[in-house]
Amino acid sequence: MNAIRLLPIVLLSAALSANAQQAPSANLPAWDQLSDAQRAELVAPLRDRWNRSPEDRAHMLERAQRWRSMSPADRKDAERGMRRWERMDPAKRAQMQVLFEKTRDMPPQQRRETFALFRALLPLDAAGRKALLQQWKAMTPAQRDAWVDAHEPPRRGPGPKHGPGPGPDDHGPDDD
Repeated sequence: MNAIRLLPIVLLSAALSANAQQAPSANLPAWDQLSDAQRAELVAPLRDRWNRSPEDRAHMLERAQRWRSMSPADRKDAERGMRRWERMDPAKRAQMQVLFEKTRDMPPQQRRETFALFRALLPLDAAGRKALLQQWKAMTPAQRDAWVDAHEPPRRGPGPKHGPGPGPDDHGPDDD
């Protein structure tokens, strides 16, 4: 039940991050200094979503717990990924959702290969995609490992990399 109380904190941190661009952080009060009305206003969207979607509650709770266990650097990477996701056009977002669903339960090495291949296929035309896929199918496991190592994007910082990473057009002014 304590984890449910953490959900508003996660939302508050996201809300304060957005507000930090609009107001100096020195003017923003700590959670304990917020009035009951301010807390209710911040929590209302979460409460509505929680009540509206009982089937999503376990997932919401798990995400809140995962967020609390993240280091500040991992949180920054997650926020960067969320901003990148919000800027994606609907077609690319749909591609990413399909990729995520297909790779969710894959072993880590297979997921790494899939993401590397996906990133390499994105900028290619149909003929280029076909050629790369034929080349991929002809590779031995050792050749695939070497290919993935050669085509992996540079890491942004410490910690494991999740998801497909940046695409060729996913960089924006607020990605730093």
